Amino acid sequence: MKNAKRVLAIIAIVLILGMYAAAFVLSFQKSEHAQALFRGAIGATILVPVLLYLILMVARVIRPQKSAVIDAIVFDVGLVLVDWPWEEAAAGLGISEEAIAAVRERVVRNPAWREFDRSLKPDSEIVEDLVKLVPEYEREFREIVENMDECCEEYWYTKDWIKGLKAKGYKLYYLSNWGRERHDRVAARGVMDFTKWMDGGIWSYECHEVKPEREIYQRLIRKYHLNPSRTLFIDDSEANVEGAKREGMSGIVFKDMADVTEKLAGIGVKW
Repeated sequence: MKNAKRVLAIIAIVLILGMYAAAFVLSFQKSEHAQALFRGAIGATILVPVLLYLILMVARVIRPQKSAVIDAIVFDVGLVLVDWPWEEAAAGLGISEEAIAAVRERVVRNPAWREFDRSLKPDSEIVEDLVKLVPEYEREFREIVENMDECCEEYWYTKDWIKGLKAKGYKLYYLSNWGRERHDRVAARGVMDFTKWMDGGIWSYECHEVKPEREIYQRLIRKYHLNPSRTLFIDDSEANVEGAKREGMSGIVFKDMADVTEKLAGIGVKW
């Protein structure tokens, strides 16, 4: 904005001085146009600054209003941009609350679950390892795994949020723990279409690294030449946000849209 003001000011000064110079030359030549040009120069002296002021005022209104401290925003996907209500889906299949609780506590919250996201071996092999954690609910666990991708849907706000931030001039990226097979099944239903409005990102299955391991954050920083001090990371996991902060980013733990909107506004990020 400052450079634009400087350029416009220089153009205006050159224009006005040129008109005065031309009027001065024509007056020596006793041209009948000298007086008209001189009056025009005086008018330009008054009108051009006013016109420039109006142009800058309009530009200030319509130009993107970015935060003074943030250039790039990095999103987790699951439970931030894409809903994953697998427990509700499991209940809908008639699976008992006891079985769901066992799978949640002993499997989904177990670090071993990240092997899906790391994608170093087929999902079928990982299932065989994980089922040993809930042997009494083997049938229920297999049914949950078989159907849990079908409940993945983007949130009502996802596309508008991404498009709104993009229109403001932010660079947008995703950094998400997501297994290859599961990603491909969900993406085939169009659930990941919002990524086409983003500037890039990394899925954990691509590099076999998972959050909050520092390597995956550094990989993103290097790949997109991010300035960590001007990059904001949003994730529903406090551990993942802390991992990003250790690499120099700022972070917000996502709770819901109202909460994150308020926190973003606090640092000048609006959409």
